[in-house]
Amino acid sequence: MRALIRVLAAMTVVMVSVSPAFAGPWRFPPLLQDGFAVPPIPSVEAISWILYDGATDTVLREGNADEVRAPASITKIMTVLLALERGDQDDLVTISQRAANTGEREIGLVAGEQVRLGALTRAALIHSANDAATAIAEHIGGSVDGFSALMNERAVELGMTRTNFANPHGLDAPGHVTSARDMLRLAVAAMSRQDFRDISRSRIVVFPDAPDGTRRIGTSTNLLLDDYEGSNGIKTGFTSQALLTYVATANRDGRELYAVVLGSEGRRTHFDVAETLFDHGFGDLAIYGALVGQPYVSPRLRVEPGPLTLTAQIEATVHVAAEGLLSEAPEPPIDLPDLPPPAVETVRRHGEGGASDVWGALWYWFGPLLGP
Repeated sequence: MRALIRVLAAMTVVMVSVSPAFAGPWRFPPLLQDGFAVPPIPSVEAISWILYDGATDTVLREGNADEVRAPASITKIMTVLLALERGDQDDLVTISQRAANTGEREIGLVAGEQVRLGALTRAALIHSANDAATAIAEHIGGSVDGFSALMNERAVELGMTRTNFANPHGLDAPGHVTSARDMLRLAVAAMSRQDFRDISRSRIVVFPDAPDGTRRIGTSTNLLLDDYEGSNGIKTGFTSQALLTYVATANRDGRELYAVVLGSEGRRTHFDVAETLFDHGFGDLAIYGALVGQPYVSPRLRVEPGPLTLTAQIEATVHVAAEGLLSEAPEPPIDLPDLPPPAVETVRRHGEGGASDVWGALWYWFGPLLGP
C-alpha cells in the first residue's frame, strides 16, 4: 500500500512540475494563531449604538450605528455647543412667552424676565430644560427656525450626514432625526471644549430665583455620573418616539470612551447599556489592536516600562499603570556592571501562511504519507 502511495505522489510531482498553472508559488493553509482571541460583543439592549475610544480615534464596537432615529434631548448637545461657540455667556436674554411655554421638563422660566445666557446654557445641559433651550435658540438664532438652520449648518460641518434638526430641545417633530454615529461626531466635538466638558459633568445647577422669589434648582439627568467610575458626561434623553437615548463618556487610565445609545426601553436601560459597553471597552478591550496586513509581534515580557511599540500599523493601548504594575525604573547599583536584559518571548500572528516553492508545498501535503 505504501509503495502505491509513493507512486501516486511521484506521478503528481511530475504533472505539477510540467504544468504552467502551477509554475507560481503555493501557499500553505493558514495556521492556527497564537495570541489574543477576539472578545465577543456583549448583549446590548438598544436599537442603535456605538462604542468609541477617543485615545486611539477608533470605533471599538457598533450596532446599527447609521440607522436614522429620533434623538430626544441629546439634541441639546448641539444647542449648548452653539451657545458656547456663538454667544457671550454674560449676555442678558429676555425670555419670550414661547420659551416659557415650551413644555415637558423645564427650569421654570417666566415670560419677560431676563436671565444670563450662561445660566440658560447650564440649565439646558444639566437639567435638560426645554424652556432654556428655546430661549437660547431665540437669542442666538433670532428664532427657533433660524437657530435650527444654524444647527444643521454645524451638523454638515461635523460630517453628520444622517442628521436633521427641527428644534433646539429634542421634543418629537417631523424630520428631527439623527444616528448614533452622527451623535458620536457631535459629542467628540463638544467635549473638545473645556467649558462644555465642565458643564456636562456637573450634577446640579443653581438657577437665578424666579421674579416672585421662587427658588429654581436643577439636577442632572445623567445618573451615571454618580454610579460609574470615571463617568464624566454628557447627556440623556427620552420621548415616546425616540425611547431612551444617551450619549456618555467615561475616563480611566488615560483612555476616554464614548458610548451612544439610541432606542432603549425600560427603566435605566440606557444607563445599563452604557455601563455594559464601558466595561467591555475598559475590560475586554484593554489591549486593543487593529491589524493591517502585516504580522504583529507583541512582547510578552517588556524590559522597560515605556510605551508599547507600534509595529506594522498597529494601534494598541495597554493600560496597567493604574493597577500599580508600572513604576519608575530604579537607578542601577553604581558598583555592579550592567546585566543583559531578560529574554523576551514574542507572540506572532499572521494573516495567512507564508509562500513556498512547489516542492516544499508537495512535501507539506505528502510528506507525512511517505514516512521517514
